[in-house]
Amino acid sequence: MTILRRFAATLALVASCLALPSVCSAAEDDTPSIVSYGFDGFWTGAQIGLATGYLATGSEYERDEWRKLVFGAGVGALAGMGLGITLGLVDSGQRPPQTGGLILRDVGYGVGLGAVAGTAVGALFLIDSGRAKHLLTGAAIGTLVGAGAGVAFGLIESARADRSTSVSATAESPRLTLRFTALGAEGSLLPLPAIEGTF
Repeated sequence: MTILRRFAATLALVASCLALPSVCSAAEDDTPSIVSYGFDGFWTGAQIGLATGYLATGSEYERDEWRKLVFGAGVGALAGMGLGITLGLVDSGQRPPQTGGLILRDVGYGVGLGAVAGTAVGALFLIDSGRAKHLLTGAAIGTLVGAGAGVAFGLIESARADRSTSVSATAESPRLTLRFTALGAEGSLLPLPAIEGTF
């Protein structure tokens, strides 16, 4: 019976990561809704916070450890909402594709893919040890790794899109913009995130 409960909890965690992927359209709308960015950040942050809360539980799940899950999901949701609104404000002065929309989209997809891949890795450990907790641990770790990868891919994708549109943008009239970008030194393999302003 305990294995069935843990399996059901694993399915619930994976379903929550896949149920509401980020739907922010970075390249379709010239005027993104800042509120929709907040909603995207809220759900993605809740999924990341839930995964973090689960990793804070002990080696054996105790009855009162649900508080850690709720606390993690709540803090993650509020932090994600704040970050989403911030990205929406930054994107409001940008031409498509908007960096914040790309980041939110890629983090949402990364969380879902990471949860599925982590559950698959946890299933391999389950075969060896017989402990169903490995499924949830794998899903939680995969969620966090996928979120980090989504941020990196969003920044890289935004930097590539900025380079391709920079030639056409110089012909237009100047305006105030603020955007996230990735910068790197010549010969460096690691781009660093940065904020760039045009006045």
